[in-house]
Amino acid sequence: MKKKQFYKVSILVVTAIFAIGCSYNKTPKPIKHVKVNKPVRVVPAKPSGITLSQLNSGGVTTLALKGGHKFKEGEPINFIIDTRGAEGYLYVVYSDSSGEVGVLYPNPKSPLTEISGKYIFPRDFGNMTINATKDCKNCKEDKTIIYALLSKKPILDIKNISQAQLRNILGGQSLQTSIAKSKGISMNLDAGTTNSNANVNIGVLEFVVE
Repeated sequence: MKKKQFYKVSILVVTAIFAIGCSYNKTPKPIKHVKVNKPVRVVPAKPSGITLSQLNSGGVTTLALKGGHKFKEGEPINFIIDTRGAEGYLYVVYSDSSGEVGVLYPNPKSPLTEISGKYIFPRDFGNMTINATKDCKNCKEDKTIIYALLSKKPILDIKNISQAQLRNILGGQSLQTSIAKSKGISMNLDAGTTNSNANVNIGVLEFVVE
């Protein structure tokens, strides 16, 4: 009986060794290549808007700007902007006697928004306060020109605006010619003469600071 058990155990051990040996001798199955998708490239969306060089008023100003002609130095400046039914993004720009051009609206305290109707500037735009100043020394009065631009699309590079670009937007007219027609209040020509290619409405206002 002991010999039979020994033989059985021996046979089991030999069978196990053979099985293990066979398993090691088997050729491993090739690993299937997993298709890896390329990472998605995130492309930033292009800003939707228009540049200064693309603006064209057709040589006609159709916004109404009404306000005072003279201000004392330090006096708050207020004027009315009437879009006259037009709708768009408003920009208020000034040009002084030294040739400097700057943007009054929009600004960090009063962001850009689409408007249409009558407004008092700057009260209705963040309730800012804009005071009259003189840049010239020992002069009796200093002249400033205000431009209101109502664009159908946001103007992407408005911070780079210059007097030359203002002339181009006005259809090549000189700034002085535009002001002469406006007589210091506003330049409102017959709406029927508006150029169909125009993509911006403009209003002009001139005042002096004493």
